[in-house]
Amino acid sequence: MNLKLLILSVLFFTLHSNGDERKHTKNYYYKGMKNSLIQWDKIDSVDFLDYDLWLQDTNLRDKWPNWEKTIREKRQRETIGKVVHCVGDCKNYRGVGFYNTQFRSSILEGDEIHTSFDSYAWIFLFDGTMVRLSPSSSVTFREINFGLEETFIHARINSGNVLWLSRSESRYVTTNDRETDVIFFPLQFYAAMPISEKIDYDENSLINLIEESQTVKKQYERLNQLIDENNKKFKKRKTYSFLVSPNGTVEGRDINIEFISLIGNRSYIKSRGHEKLGLKDELKDSVATFSFRGFENKKTEILDADSWYEIDQRGRFINKFDREKKFSVGELMTKRIPTMLVARELLMNEYSGFTNFVDDAEKFAKIYSYRQWGIFSNKKSDMSLRLAYLKEYTRRMETTTLLTSQRLREKMLARNEPTDDMQYSAKFFNLALVNYLRSKNSSAQVRSDREVLNSTTKKYWKIINDIK
Repeated sequence: MNLKLLILSVLFFTLHSNGDERKHTKNYYYKGMKNSLIQWDKIDSVDFLDYDLWLQDTNLRDKWPNWEKTIREKRQRETIGKVVHCVGDCKNYRGVGFYNTQFRSSILEGDEIHTSFDSYAWIFLFDGTMVRLSPSSSVTFREINFGLEETFIHARINSGNVLWLSRSESRYVTTNDRETDVIFFPLQFYAAMPISEKIDYDENSLINLIEESQTVKKQYERLNQLIDENNKKFKKRKTYSFLVSPNGTVEGRDINIEFISLIGNRSYIKSRGHEKLGLKDELKDSVATFSFRGFENKKTEILDADSWYEIDQRGRFINKFDREKKFSVGELMTKRIPTMLVARELLMNEYSGFTNFVDDAEKFAKIYSYRQWGIFSNKKSDMSLRLAYLKEYTRRMETTTLLTSQRLREKMLARNEPTDDMQYSAKFFNLALVNYLRSKNSSAQVRSDREVLNSTTKKYWKIINDIK
């Protein structure tokens, strides 16, 4: 067949098949997505003009009438959240490259956030989840799926000390005890910082100078007010988190989990109860389920709240850890974090409004660039099928990875080579602890009637205004 005739044939049959396709299924584009599905920069001209290959593709597409919509959804990388603050060196690995994160840096599906030595990060996810990374830690945010009733998040805790906090609609107990995670102060998100306190005093009566500051108490009151406001603005939704670590998987609705994932070593996890989180309402603690490693091992175990668990290197055994004081200092750093929670509520109000429109799949795609998923209660829905697939796939893949790394480690030990196994030490909290011990109160607090200067509260104010 002559080349010109072949090209004309390809164009004719392509247009014809696309016309028939549009008659059978309703397709819609995602915001910012090109109309053409052809990736011109990746095309091999010989294959593209091969009639036999085109015929095979056409036959496959005929078997799946919704193929065009499926391709668009598979190529779509949805935004999962934003960086709230980074202290030190925090890198976002995307594709083959990386960049250093900053306030409001976008986190897309598939991004891996890595903190270097003495670096910390807080990350906000659009469902209201907050994630904290300690030094030498790494998390890959694999996907976020918005269902009709729930949000599904799939992430991998690669290594280090990571705290995963789901949002609760409950209010927090108001306390005036000082904040603990002050290494992030002052936040680049100035709207979330504690409101500066001015104290008017009479020079003849200086007794109020020794009165206790109410800055933290007012921050908690502000937090509770923001929670109430957002509860009215947003439809009630739970979040189902599927969190994979090398030694095991933790999943559940609205779970609050702290991971200490040590490569080449035993790992530790703890499910935090509502009382320890400081929540005011008497609620049942969220149920977190742990899944073991092993090709045929489908056994699971429910984690008791407020108890540390130790997981062996192969992910086959899990037991309560009786030396919990080993991690008490690290836990202290995130015991009282009203400012970070205020930042969560403000960012949620700013970025998460689109979640109220998940019911309209076409609008959700065209305007907000997200796919609508089903509901977990329907076992045949995309949401349920996706979770079932991930459970099986993750167990097998992570087991293979563990066995491969174990064999490599044994070979390295036989050759007397260092294996660089991770160990839990003060490196995960040392700098944060130093900052906590140095701070007597919030850095935004002012204990006088003098005017609060921008140069004392805003890091780059002098530079922006060219003041030396």
